[in-house]
Amino acid sequence: MWLISMYVINMLGYMIVAFPIYVIVRIVFLKRRKQPVNKLHEVLLALFVLYGVGIASQTIIPKWAMGVDVDTGKFFFDVYMSNGWVSTNAIPFKTISGYLQVNEYMDGWDSIAIANLLGNIFLFSPIGFFVPLLWRKLDSFKAIALIGFGVTCFIEGTQYFIGRSTDIDDIILNTIGVVIGYGVFLVWKVFAMSEKVIDHG
Repeated sequence: MWLISMYVINMLGYMIVAFPIYVIVRIVFLKRRKQPVNKLHEVLLALFVLYGVGIASQTIIPKWAMGVDVDTGKFFFDVYMSNGWVSTNAIPFKTISGYLQVNEYMDGWDSIAIANLLGNIFLFSPIGFFVPLLWRKLDSFKAIALIGFGVTCFIEGTQYFIGRSTDIDDIILNTIGVVIGYGVFLVWKVFAMSEKVIDHG
């Protein structure tokens, strides 16, 4: 799926830039707290935070471009709030049903529509895996479903106010993705050698 790959590649750039900043801030925080550090927990937390930065980069962080104009030789830095294809859908399953309708413009599972459908699910599934792994108190279907719903509502609401497309079906698909991620976590927990390997905090 080239579209999903494109999103992941775009996310990596922001994650790489955020990594040293996060490490410095986290080290300062841990030194001030002066408590024992679980290295595995810190690695997992770092991965989750960087993933969050990646998701934000593709959903609510404005697009930008910078460089030197070849004609004038002047440096430029432009910020784009809108992606140019702004739309709003408040009807549940309208977009999803459109994705699932096979027609002459779609090329099976390689179509942009199906890539969007799977992308909305796949890109948010790590939330359902990492949250209960890092925070034991949130290890329940209800908590994860509410977190998934809340996070995606925040993203879609923010997109509405910054002039980007909003779709209730994105909330549905993203929440499903989070729940699927939680399902993967439950399977992992069943087959894990020991639940005590991870300090949930």
